[in-house]
Amino acid sequence: MPRPKSFDPDTVLAKAMGVFWEKGYDAASISDLTEAMGINRFSLYDTFGDKHQLYLKALDTYDRIVVLPFIEKVEAINSLNDLDAYFAMVIDYQHTGSTSLCCMMHKAAITQAACDDDTKKRVECVRDRVHAAFCQVVQRIKDAGELRAGINISDAGWMLKIALAGLATQATCPTPAEDTKAAFRLLVDTLRA
Repeated sequence: MPRPKSFDPDTVLAKAMGVFWEKGYDAASISDLTEAMGINRFSLYDTFGDKHQLYLKALDTYDRIVVLPFIEKVEAINSLNDLDAYFAMVIDYQHTGSTSLCCMMHKAAITQAACDDDTKKRVECVRDRVHAAFCQVVQRIKDAGELRAGINISDAGWMLKIALAGLATQATCPTPAEDTKAAFRLLVDTLRA
């Protein structure tokens, strides 16, 4: 009969997620992971499989605890003013004084997705969900009469998703907040009726 685990798998998986989020897949060693997780190699392999399987589970955890709440915030946007306030909130977060990490999914997209189909599928799923959320926002803005005539909902959704990805690329060294907010106000104004 196997011994019961002396650790909570979800808790240690969140710690592994932190290592992968900070270092990326390649730079995160098994020693880095076991040290952060507070478990030995046998427990890591027995519970999570190899490093690749652990990484995929960490991406799934990131999706659940970071991406899902983020999408819920996007889904709460009902107007162009809300959209502008949302981007200002993201920009302010990047300038909190604490070190902001690049989005883990964005990091996965630029480092692992090209060489790993499992990672690519996860990144594409998140990308498509964020796009869909922004499309719903643009539709609500249109329904409220705020959207400039002739704007394609899907194209506008992609524009907003791609702009947000641009913010993610500079999380560790952001453009000055006021300059970034001004750029995003201009972006939002391109949608305004």
